[in-house]
Amino acid sequence: DGVTLVAGRAMPLSYALAHLQARGYRETRDAREPGTWTRIPGGLVIVLRGFDTAPDPAGSGGPERIRLTLDRGRIASIARLGGVPGFPAPDTAHAPRLEPVLIAHLDDSSRVRRTWVPLARIPRVVQEAVIAAEDRRFRGHFGIDPRSNLRAMAANVGAGSVRQGGSTITQQVARALFLSQRRTVGRKLQEAFIAVGLELLLSKDQILEMYLNSVYLGQGGSAQIAGIAEAARWYFDMPVDSLGLDQAALLAGMIPAPNVYHPRRKTAAARARRDAVLADMVETGVLTAADAARAKRRPLNVVTGTLVRDRFPSYVGAVREQLAPRLPRGALETRGLTILTALDLVWQEEAEFALAEGVTWLERNYGRRPEPLQGAFVAIDPSNGLVRVVVGGRLSTPGMFNRATRAVRQPGSAIKPVVYAAALDPARGAPRFTGGSTVPDLKREFATPEGPWKPRNDEGDYHETVTLAKALAKSLNLATANLVEAISPREVARYAERFGLGKFKPVASIGLGTNEVTLLALVDAYSTFPNGGVRHPATLVRAVLGARAPERAGVPAAAVRVIPAETAELMTGLLENVVTFGVSYPLRARWGFTRPTGGKTGTTNEYRDAWFVGFTPELAAGVWVGWDQPQSLNRPAAETAIPVWANVMTGLLEDFPPTPFPISGNIELVWIDPWTGGRARSDCPSPLRTPFVTGTAPTKMCGRSHEADWQRITAERIADSLATATRDSAAVVPDSTKARVE
Repeated sequence: DGVTLVAGRAMPLSYALAHLQARGYRETRDAREPGTWTRIPGGLVIVLRGFDTAPDPAGSGGPERIRLTLDRGRIASIARLGGVPGFPAPDTAHAPRLEPVLIAHLDDSSRVRRTWVPLARIPRVVQEAVIAAEDRRFRGHFGIDPRSNLRAMAANVGAGSVRQGGSTITQQVARALFLSQRRTVGRKLQEAFIAVGLELLLSKDQILEMYLNSVYLGQGGSAQIAGIAEAARWYFDMPVDSLGLDQAALLAGMIPAPNVYHPRRKTAAARARRDAVLADMVETGVLTAADAARAKRRPLNVVTGTLVRDRFPSYVGAVREQLAPRLPRGALETRGLTILTALDLVWQEEAEFALAEGVTWLERNYGRRPEPLQGAFVAIDPSNGLVRVVVGGRLSTPGMFNRATRAVRQPGSAIKPVVYAAALDPARGAPRFTGGSTVPDLKREFATPEGPWKPRNDEGDYHETVTLAKALAKSLNLATANLVEAISPREVARYAERFGLGKFKPVASIGLGTNEVTLLALVDAYSTFPNGGVRHPATLVRAVLGARAPERAGVPAAAVRVIPAETAELMTGLLENVVTFGVSYPLRARWGFTRPTGGKTGTTNEYRDAWFVGFTPELAAGVWVGWDQPQSLNRPAAETAIPVWANVMTGLLEDFPPTPFPISGNIELVWIDPWTGGRARSDCPSPLRTPFVTGTAPTKMCGRSHEADWQRITAERIADSLATATRDSAAVVPDSTKARVE
């Protein structure tokens, strides 16, 4: 996707420079050309390339020069300094932005690599070089050039077969679109008639654009190179916008016989042909003799370029999965569609590296198995549902199984926030709950159609009563099961569907994560909390552009109000407590992720799956760790999923300014006793800061004796200190990871 530049947006300098580098922008002393930038005090001057694929909902237009002022990790101001001479005017109706980047071709079996770019993005010098070499009278004829055709016909009649072309650019387009490559007189006549028809229907610029985007320019590995944009990458390793006179003349000279004039294999022939095109440009008056002479003295400067490989296969595969049911069969590969995704180029690359690094660290410290340990990661912008990152495995390769979007696993306790959100929603009706309401947390047996069910708390501690706030913070299974019973499993299943998790079986164990979900769906569900109770269905596609209009497949699904804004704010506060005081405390205490965060771990039976889904005010993200063939990780998610999540998110949000979760006037924070729900006294050993809708907080003080609590807490702290010392001495963090996560 492109990067929209608006004042107030979080934009650390390192993040801005990473996006410029990813797009091939060059640093210069005085940025004047598209694709260049200059560092200035307090910011950057950037000459944006523009983006002319229409009708892009985010805006289209030519290059423009901007001054970007940065302050404390945010864009302080943007000054638009005007367009670039010789290019179309910029789009001033929309905010300026860095252009989208091509990350993949969805090829059919023909293996033709083509990147369609508008004529405005192809430098004028390239256009003039091709016209001078291939069809000097292109602007003046009506599809056929009698002079050139008569010359070619005489040569062909004398030879008894077709030996010379003489075809105009329009005729070559007609041949490529409608005719075979066989050289016969009959085909030449058909070619001429079709060319005249094209001239009647299309403008000269439209015909030239079609030609420059389709002309064959050699072979790149197993793929054919079609069009100027792919040729620029393959022969010069640069974007089409950056082509200069030397490159333009060389590519124009290759068109008649790309293999004969191949600049890496036939250097002398290619150079002679380039010089001939420079001479043609002098004859047509678009180049001075002095400029041509200087250009002829230069070397070819061909590098070992690359085709646009299919980068980020996890994300591209997920795009295919999301679009395939919405489009006719084969449309993705054959209709020439432009798919604008929500991918963040910099974050995706960082996440792929950091996930692999974190999973490798786990494997090295916690024991290798014959089958490699796997992981997956997803990040979503809660404000709009756009999926910014998808990593489907520790190694992202084409055709891989995408564990982020296709693996359906039990989430364990990571599902509990859905249960507590349902309980706190006043629209649900009776019984009504607040964060200070209490439920039993003692061992018991639940009757189910399958027989008795006896859940247990992971740490083996049980309590006569416990508040909802404490039960969620400590992930108490018995308390959660009792809460599910109070509001009914069927009601929890109804909320799970509203959160976008599909149809759950309304069983007694629903609140402990015995139904199955994908990581993408679970992260999307959590994005509801920081977005005020509104869920935007997760979408990887911002728009699908056809030849003339957006396809309906690119229209995002409508947002859904899942829970009231006050309930979402309560849940955000309670999930912050999970990180600050509860089972996710290692995220801050050991792994150093201290920015405002809410989140919840999930560990399935026998430690087979480890999850952590968390969110900051700007980003919801989740990680899954496990084996494809389920085996025990031997440790809870706090020791497996959390360090991987911290590793990835630290890299993504490095240098971004931390922002607190907003607190509305309808919410008040009250310190309560976590077991009775009364207001905490001064001698309370473990008070819990709990959010309440104004007017619902407890008014009575806690009347419980805390002597036994103090004794228990002292013993727990001693045990925790011993466990931490043992754990830290056993786990050796590699230098690269230590710098990232400690």
